[in-house]
Amino acid sequence: MKTAILNGNELIIQGGLEAGFSLYTGYPGSPLADYFNILFEQKQKFLDKGIKVVIANSEANAAAMASGAKQAGRDTLVAMKSMGLHVAADALSVGNFADPGPKSTDGKSPGVVVVVGDDPWSISTSTAADSRYLFKHLHIPFLEPSTPQELKDWMKAALEISRETSIYQGLLLTTFMAEGGGRVELFPEVKVSAEKVELNPKEFNLQKNVMVPPNSLLADVAMINERFPRIKKAYLKANLDKRFGNEGAKIGIISSGIAFETLKQVLDENQYLQTVSLYKIASSYPLIEDTLVPYLTNLDHLIVVEEKRGFLENELYELIGRHGLAVKVYGKKFSETEMGFPSHGGLTYEVIKEKCESLLNKLGVKQQCLAGKTPTELGMDLPKRLPTFCPGCPHRETLSLLKELRTDLDKKGIKLISHGDVGCYSLSFLPPFKEMHNLSAMGQGGALGSGVDMFTTNPSVVLMGDSTFYHSGITDISNSVQMGHTITYILLDNDNTAMTGHQVSPSTGISVDGSARPVQNMLAAVQALGVQDAIEVNPSDRYFYKNTLGEWIERSGVKVIISNKECGLTFHGRKKSVERKKFANGETLPVQSFFQINPDVCEDCRACVDMTGCPGLTLTDDAYGSKVMIDPQICVSDSYCTKIKACPSFERVDVLNYHPTKYKNLSPQKEFHFDQIPLPKVRKSLEQIASGQVWRAVVTGVGGSGVTTISKVLSRAALEMGGRDDLDFKFVDQKGLAQRNGNVTGHLVIYPKSVSQGPVTPIGGADCLMSPDLLDGPTHLKFLSDDGLLIVDDHFQVPLTIMLDQKKPMTREALISQLEFKLSDRLRILPLKSTSAENWNKSVYASAMILGAAFQLGMLPFSLENLKEAFNVSMKKSELETNWQAFQLGRQLTLAPQKERVVIENNDEKHLLDSIKESALFGPSTLEKSFVSKVQELTKLFPQLNRVHLSQYVHDILLYDRGSEWKRFYDTAVTIANSPQPDDVKARGLRIAARTFWIKDEVFVAHKMVSSLQKRRDQEMYSQLGTSFDVVHINRPRFDLFGKKIEFDISPKDWMLKLMRHARFLRLIMPSWHTKEKQISQRIRNELVTNITKTDSTVIDTLINLENIKGYREIRYQKAKELWGV
Repeated sequence: MKTAILNGNELIIQGGLEAGFSLYTGYPGSPLADYFNILFEQKQKFLDKGIKVVIANSEANAAAMASGAKQAGRDTLVAMKSMGLHVAADALSVGNFADPGPKSTDGKSPGVVVVVGDDPWSISTSTAADSRYLFKHLHIPFLEPSTPQELKDWMKAALEISRETSIYQGLLLTTFMAEGGGRVELFPEVKVSAEKVELNPKEFNLQKNVMVPPNSLLADVAMINERFPRIKKAYLKANLDKRFGNEGAKIGIISSGIAFETLKQVLDENQYLQTVSLYKIASSYPLIEDTLVPYLTNLDHLIVVEEKRGFLENELYELIGRHGLAVKVYGKKFSETEMGFPSHGGLTYEVIKEKCESLLNKLGVKQQCLAGKTPTELGMDLPKRLPTFCPGCPHRETLSLLKELRTDLDKKGIKLISHGDVGCYSLSFLPPFKEMHNLSAMGQGGALGSGVDMFTTNPSVVLMGDSTFYHSGITDISNSVQMGHTITYILLDNDNTAMTGHQVSPSTGISVDGSARPVQNMLAAVQALGVQDAIEVNPSDRYFYKNTLGEWIERSGVKVIISNKECGLTFHGRKKSVERKKFANGETLPVQSFFQINPDVCEDCRACVDMTGCPGLTLTDDAYGSKVMIDPQICVSDSYCTKIKACPSFERVDVLNYHPTKYKNLSPQKEFHFDQIPLPKVRKSLEQIASGQVWRAVVTGVGGSGVTTISKVLSRAALEMGGRDDLDFKFVDQKGLAQRNGNVTGHLVIYPKSVSQGPVTPIGGADCLMSPDLLDGPTHLKFLSDDGLLIVDDHFQVPLTIMLDQKKPMTREALISQLEFKLSDRLRILPLKSTSAENWNKSVYASAMILGAAFQLGMLPFSLENLKEAFNVSMKKSELETNWQAFQLGRQLTLAPQKERVVIENNDEKHLLDSIKESALFGPSTLEKSFVSKVQELTKLFPQLNRVHLSQYVHDILLYDRGSEWKRFYDTAVTIANSPQPDDVKARGLRIAARTFWIKDEVFVAHKMVSSLQKRRDQEMYSQLGTSFDVVHINRPRFDLFGKKIEFDISPKDWMLKLMRHARFLRLIMPSWHTKEKQISQRIRNELVTNITKTDSTVIDTLINLENIKGYREIRYQKAKELWGV
C-alpha cells in the first residue's frame, strides 16, 4: 500500500490523476488558491502525460472551456472558489443543459467535474456563500466528502457519474478540507490520450449543442425527464452513503461533508452511537431515495447537522413530505423557541456537542457525556493582529500617496470616494489607510463607482488589480467610457495574481504549463477602449505619481493610471534565492543596503507607521519611552518609509562585501555540539495513541514566519508513524490572510483509525501549543489542555494595532508576567528568534528550533530518526543543514537554565559622558563635571528610577543649551518626585518634563546623528556583516529666515553634521526658529505640573495625552491642535 500526506488541493489533483482528466482549468481563489500553484510546480509531469492545464482569465472562461473540451471528447476538471461559481453560473448552465461530445462504446459521455471551495467562516472570501443552492439551481448534483481519503477518491467517482449521466458533476468542499489534509492511500494514475482528434462539424447534433429557443426548451424537458433521473441511479450504484451506530434506534442523525467528522467525533467520544443511528450522506442533492426512505421510515426523530443554511434539512423535508413519513426533523430550529445549529459560520466541536447533548437529553437519551473542557484564559486583552500589506508591497506606495493626497483635496473642499473589488488591495479599507469606501464583485468596482457618480458631485478613484483587469475589469472601463463617467482608475500591476498565491496572469509572460506567452499590455488595451488620459507610472516615484494623480482626479472624464511594480514577495523572494546561493558558495555582495531609524532622533510620532503601515516598522524603548525602529528580519529595504520625510531619523547603511555569517567572530558550524543531548521521554507515544489517547498539536504564528513549515515537517513525520497502520493523521492550516502578516494556525491530530476526528482542535484539546511569536501563542491559549505545554518565543512581531495605539498598548513584559502567572510549569519561553538571528542573521529558523524544543520536551510522538527523515523530505537541499542545526539548537535550549530577562540599554553613563565631551567646541569643558554631579542630584531625587534614563535626561538638557535651563527642570522634577503618584506615573511625568526643556532643532539633531552613541550602535550592528559600512543620513532641514521658510532635501556628510552641532548661535540670530515647538513645550510643562499633584484617576490619561504631542513640525502642531483645539 502506497500512502502519502497530501493537502486538500493536492488531493484534488491526485484524485484527478487517478480519475483521468485531460484538462485542468479554473481560476485561482481561496480556499482553492494552491490548486494552480501545485499544477505549476508539476507542469513537466502534466506535459509528459499529455494533460492540458490552463488558468482561465475568469471562472466563466473556464466553464466554457469545459463545454468545448466535452465536445472534443475529453474529460475536464474545473476548480474555483464559491464566488467564482457565481461568475461561472451562466456558462455552466448553458454547458450543462447542452449535451455535446461523442459517446464511448459503452454509451458514456465525456465528463465535467466542477470542484468548488466554500468558506463558511469567511476566513478569506468576501462572502460566506453556500454553493449548494447554486449547484441545485444549475441542475448540477454535488458530492460532499468528509475525509481526505474521500476527497481524493471521490474525484474518480464524480467523473464516473458525470460520464454515465452526461451531466456536470459538482464536488463541494470547505476551507478546512481544502487547507487541511491527511494521510491517504494512493492508487494508480490513469493514462489519458495525448493525441488530438479532428471533429466533423457535419456530425454535430446542433439541437443539443446550441442552447437557443426552441432547443433550450427541449433541453430543459430532457434534463427534467431523462437526464437528471440518471443521477440517482448513478449515485445508488456508487454506494457512497454510510451508516453507523444502533440500526434499530428511533433517533437518527444525518450529516455530510467535513462537519460529519466532527459530529462523529462527538458521538464516538460520548458513546451516543450505542443509542442513536448515524447516516453519512454523500450528496445533499439529489438525495438517494432508495436508501434514505427505508432509513427514515424507522425513525421517530431525525437530527440534521449541517453548516450554513438548512439546505439538506429542506431537501429532507421535501422527501419526507412526499413519502408521507412521520419522522420529526430538528435542524436550524429545535422548536419555535429554541434555536438549533447556527446558520452562520461553520460548526465547531463545542457547538455540535452542546446542541446534540441538549437535544438528545430532551429526546430521552440520558447519556453520561464527557465534561466540556474549560478553556485556559489569559485574563488580559490581547491586541488583534490585523492583516496588512507585505513588506515591499507596491500597493502601499499607492495607498500612502492617496492618503496624503486626500488631505490636500480636503483643504480644497474636495471629498474623494474610493471604490474597489476583490484583491490584495481590498485590505486598504483597514487602518492606517482606510482608502476603500465600498467593495463590489471582482472587476466591478468601477461599475459600482458609476452608480455613485450619477447622483453625487464627488470625484472617484477605483483600485483594480492586473489579474482583475483581465478577469472582468476591462468591461468596467469600457462602461465608464460609454457613460461619460468622471473617474480615475488606478490599475495596480504587480505581474501576479498575488492575492491567491502568485499565480501567473496575462501580464506575466508565461502560462501555468510553463509555455512562454506574449505579455499583454494594459496601457494599450485601455487606450484602445477610447481612454484619452492613460499613463504608466512607477509608484516609487512618489512626487511624479502624486502630482499626476492629484491633477487627474480633478480632471473630467475617464482616466487610467497604471502603477507598474512587481509584487514585493516575488521580487524579493527571487532576489534572496540568488543571494542564498552566493552565500552558500562563500561569495559576498559588493554592497547591501539596510535602512534604520536613529532612536535618539526618532520622536515616536508614528507618522511613518500611519503613512505606510509597513510591518517592517516595529518598536523599541529608550529613556523617553517607546520609539519606532526598523526590524531587519522583516524589512526588505525598499526605502519607501524614508520617502515620507516626516523626520530626520531615517538612515541608509551600505555594507560593503556583505555576507550574513562570514565575518562573525564565532562560526556557528564550528561551535555547535549536539552529540551529548540525551533523548527525551515521550509524554504520549504512538502506542498510547493507538490505545485511544488522541494526540493533538496546535501551531500558530505570523504569516511568513515558518508556521506552515512546522506543520509540513510534522505532517511528513506522520506518514510512517513507526510502520503502524492502525493510526490515522489529519491536519489543517488556517491560513486566511496570513500571507499579508495575518495569523496562520495549524491543527494536527494523530488518532486510532477506528474513530473519527474533526480537523480542528477542540477547546482544551491540545497536548502542545507551539508559536514562534509571543503574541500569537497566547491568542490561541484556549486550545491548550489542562496538562498541555505552551512553547513560545520570548518576543512578538509588533502588530499594526499596537503601532497605531499610542494610548495604553500592551507590553511584552506585561504579557510574559501574565503567562507565567497563569501557566506556571505549563509554559516554556525560549529565545528562539533572537538565537536564530544571532547565529544565521535570520529569525526564520526559529520554526525549526521550536520543533527541536518540542521534541526535547517530549511533546512529539516521533523518533529522532523519523523527524530527521521528515526534514530531509520537507526542506530544500540548500536549507536542510541549517534547519537541522536549528532543530538541534532548539533541543539544546530546553536543557539550558532559564536566564533572567535583562533589558539591554542602548546608552550608558560612560557613553553619555563621551557624547557630552564631543559637544564641546574647544576641548574639555565644565560640562563633564556638571553632568556627573547633576546625574547624582537626579538619582537622589528618584532612586527608584532607571539611572541610565536619568543620565539621558541630564545629557540632553546639558547638550541643548549647556544647562541654562537646569534649575527650572530640577524644580519641575522636585514637584514630580513629591507628587502622590506611583513610580510608573512619576517616571512618565519626568520623561515628559525632560522633553520640554529642549527642541530637536537642526543643531540638536546634528549631534544625535554623529554622536558616539549612534556610532557604537552602528558598529555593533554592522561591523560583522562586511568589510566596512557607510551611513547615509536622509534629511530635510528647514530654516525660518527673514519670514521665509527654507526647506530642502540633503544627505549631509558627517563633517557637515559635526559643524552643525556647534552652530547654537543660529538660535540667537533666528529667534522665530521653532517658536511653535517652544510654545507647545511650555504648555505641556504647565499642564504636567498642574496635573501631577492631583489624586484622581484622570492623571494618567492626561499624561498620556501630553506625551503623545510629539513629532517634527506640522506633525507636532497637528497633535497639539487635536488635543487643545488651537
